[in-house]
Amino acid sequence: TFFSSPIGGDTIIILQTSASMQATDVAPNRFEAARNRVADLIDGLGPGDQVSLIAMARTPQVIIASSSDRGQLDAALARVRVTNQDADLQQALSLATSLAAGHSDARILIVGDGHVLTPDSVIQVPLPVSYLEVGTDAPNAALLSLASDTVQGNLVALAQIANYSHQTRALPVELYADGKLVNVQTISLSAETSGVLQWEPLPPTTRFLYAHIIVQDDMKADHEAWAIVGGSMHGRALLVTGGNSFLESALRIQPNLDLFETTPAKYTSGGNFDLTIFDGYVPPILPSGDIFFVNPPAGSYIFGTSGPEVAVTRISAGNGDANILNEVDLSSIHTLHVSHQIIPAPSMQPVIVTPETPLLIAGEQANRRVAALSFDLHDSDLPLQPGFPVLMYNLVNWFLPPPVAGNGQVAPSTAISIAPWPGVNRITITGPGQQPITVAPPFPVTAYNQTDTPGIYDVTQYSSGPGGQVRHGAFVVNLFDPLQSRLAPADLLPIAHSTAFNASGPGIPHVLREIWPWIAAFLLLVLCLEWWLFSRSYTLRTTPSSRKTAETGLPSFRRGGGGVDGWWGPSWPPARQVIANVQSRYKTITKRIKRARKRRGGGRAGNVGTPLVGVRGGGVRPDGNKRKGKRNADV
Repeated sequence: TFFSSPIGGDTIIILQTSASMQATDVAPNRFEAARNRVADLIDGLGPGDQVSLIAMARTPQVIIASSSDRGQLDAALARVRVTNQDADLQQALSLATSLAAGHSDARILIVGDGHVLTPDSVIQVPLPVSYLEVGTDAPNAALLSLASDTVQGNLVALAQIANYSHQTRALPVELYADGKLVNVQTISLSAETSGVLQWEPLPPTTRFLYAHIIVQDDMKADHEAWAIVGGSMHGRALLVTGGNSFLESALRIQPNLDLFETTPAKYTSGGNFDLTIFDGYVPPILPSGDIFFVNPPAGSYIFGTSGPEVAVTRISAGNGDANILNEVDLSSIHTLHVSHQIIPAPSMQPVIVTPETPLLIAGEQANRRVAALSFDLHDSDLPLQPGFPVLMYNLVNWFLPPPVAGNGQVAPSTAISIAPWPGVNRITITGPGQQPITVAPPFPVTAYNQTDTPGIYDVTQYSSGPGGQVRHGAFVVNLFDPLQSRLAPADLLPIAHSTAFNASGPGIPHVLREIWPWIAAFLLLVLCLEWWLFSRSYTLRTTPSSRKTAETGLPSFRRGGGGVDGWWGPSWPPARQVIANVQSRYKTITKRIKRARKRRGGGRAGNVGTPLVGVRGGGVRPDGNKRKGKRNADV
């Protein structure tokens, strides 16, 4: 008996699990529809066929390799989950090629909507590749960015919105600042275009922004976005100065700093600030947290000693942390005549130097970060240079390192390495709808990769230093991905010689075992059961005349001594009668099977599970010819 299946041999199925597979234009969604198609293909596997399954997202994964066990394949398929990631087709094909090594009949089937990362060139694969397309050209709107800025002293929010459809759409967008609705604005966008909305002014103390497109589309993950005002780490800083407009202005424009100010006469060591800046003054008792000394008077301090002023020449970069001088042009400093003579402590490194003395040193002391600038800013043209705000920005980020670099925006499923603050002994991360997860200890911090869900992720750092400080930072995960938001499925994949998969095509033939031995065995079992019943209900009796049958000369069997032949027909002993019946029925079955095969075209492949149906006289044969007589080929 034969049947056909769309796949056969060794098939490697690549199931796309990227963000666009969440679209509900195909019920219940593209991913579930694709998974159901794969499940149907697994159900149609023939003897000796094998299937491997790869989940294709940003980092493709082998779910199961070369298995012919349908139960294991179904269980592996059930473990696959859709993500908010991109799909890396090139890596997935590389995995599939490695799985196919040593299998001459291997082939690849890709199931998805074709929203994959575009390779540099057409991908060459040494295997036949088919593409089973899932999805429709459904309209969709998406948020592509959300950020904040300061314009003329006002805090402003900016959002970019795209219209991925074939007609003009009016898209209302609502904005929230720290959970409070600011207002709703509507933007009208032509087909396949994008635009920007602006909200202003926002409360200056705003920390988090949330935007939402109010439309009913087949994809919702790209209708929301979050942003952190001022970066992923927000610290409290205290400036202690008798009056320094240069320093104050440079610190106030730092986006990740809440600045407070006092004078040396009013200073007290309380307040629990993350960073304290002393300008021309050093208190007898230093506060907890990080400290930045500017123009320290002569004396001995935790950073080293500050001596009398000396003339300086030839300013250059030292061997300290290079990030502090990132984008800072030291050659632009033309006026700097004198500086305190600084002798750094062993833990301090020179960042800016002259032949006479270091000008800027930085390092860690007693589980906190310390830096010292050895001259008065009023005696130099450094505050007038474009590089001065950049230098202060770099210093603030060195003192208060953000959990993640940049503006705290992270793509889904990106692995995050948290930069710990000095003195921290524990770090936790709390994602949307999650419990806090400890990423340290041990140190260095364990990479955190549970970032597939868009939203705000809170980073809490617990310090073991004086006062036991707790510092809070955050980062956000957003789906800003035009490739996944434009829902029209790809007609072709960037693979050389790939073809469209046709599940209703001629298929691959598979041979099933002949079923007649099983039928014969079943009939034998039935006959044995009949004989057992007969032996319990009938008795062996011989007629008074000891009548012999003409055929065998053996006594006949009669029920209860009656004069009628027994149920078994001719008067044979029971065991021989059973064997004779089995042989007779076996011959009849084999003859019927042979006749059925001839009628079906000599045993050509048929559909799975098609029975051989008995036809009685006068019927029409499958080839259209009328039958004569009575034929029966029931199986």
